[in-house]
Amino acid sequence: MKRWVLVVCLALVACNKLPVGGDELRMRGEFDPEFIDLTLFSTFTEYKNVNAGGAVNLVFGRNDEYESRVLLTFEFPDTVYTGYDEIKLILNGNSGFKNDTVQFSIHLMDTAFSEYESNWTKRTFEESWNNPGGDFNADSIRAGIARGDSIVLYFNYIELAQIQGASAIIIVPRDTGFFYLYSREGGSPGRISMRKNEMTLTASVKSDCHIITGPEPTLFEDWMGSGWVCRDYVKFNYDTLLDGSMAVYAELTFRCSEYFSHRDSLEIGVRQLLEPFSSFDTPAGPLIVLKKIAVGDTLVTLDIVKHAERLIEHPDSNFGFYVNLSPENYDISRIKVVRGSHRLNIGYILPPEPR
Repeated sequence: MKRWVLVVCLALVACNKLPVGGDELRMRGEFDPEFIDLTLFSTFTEYKNVNAGGAVNLVFGRNDEYESRVLLTFEFPDTVYTGYDEIKLILNGNSGFKNDTVQFSIHLMDTAFSEYESNWTKRTFEESWNNPGGDFNADSIRAGIARGDSIVLYFNYIELAQIQGASAIIIVPRDTGFFYLYSREGGSPGRISMRKNEMTLTASVKSDCHIITGPEPTLFEDWMGSGWVCRDYVKFNYDTLLDGSMAVYAELTFRCSEYFSHRDSLEIGVRQLLEPFSSFDTPAGPLIVLKKIAVGDTLVTLDIVKHAERLIEHPDSNFGFYVNLSPENYDISRIKVVRGSHRLNIGYILPPEPR
């Protein structure tokens, strides 16, 4: 009997306790959050022609705003045969993009390039092209039309010797549209196949990249772009009503008016600036959000509660943030944001009232 009395007493004591975590919630004060819209301080676009040598794609093509060219070098085998029955260049298209039918020409390059340093104006970090867009012979070694899932071009012995003796080759678009090839990083790079009887030798791609030139947004426009990289700089004013509170919600929204993309969806990321803005290369932190959106979405919503937490904890370090496409060198894409449409709504919990 005494044992059952003890059990009943323990049960009654337990009933007077809050569930696990209840004490913690009570100490945080009012749990129903308050909401506030921060006022927009500034937005504008920063852009830069970044190197695209690490991209999984090689893009060539052009329109009224962009032009992209592909640079390739090959590593030929030590074994040499004469009298090849067939010599062909094979480039694999990336079917993950809406590839256009594009006429192009292939030219021998006069100067070498650095795969992870070159862009439209520079062949290395230290040296510029003599002619922006690459230094190459005016006369093409071969021309073709890109369509379908691959490009196959045939060469003769003289042309093969010219390719072996050149610094590289470049693919130059000759009409509008864009075509996407796999790069070495993409796992299915191009190659030169040389067949004699039943023996086939392969010259694999040694280095590759695409170089891009693109549009320059006016001072008071808001763009996000990849390839020709554009970042939307955004900063909201801090409100002292947030002092001492805890952010539980932060929703950034903005409207989009234009898209340019050869994909059906894009990924948008946000990075906080770690220093006051000075240039495109102002240090920024890691991604605080990464979200996929459909091309054509007019309203974008991003959860940036991590930014709100930092604002509250370090209001003197409110340097703003970048909104950008990710990855930035993957392809050629762009979104134009409706200026003034940025909104940041923060939900916060007030501290407990003093007892």
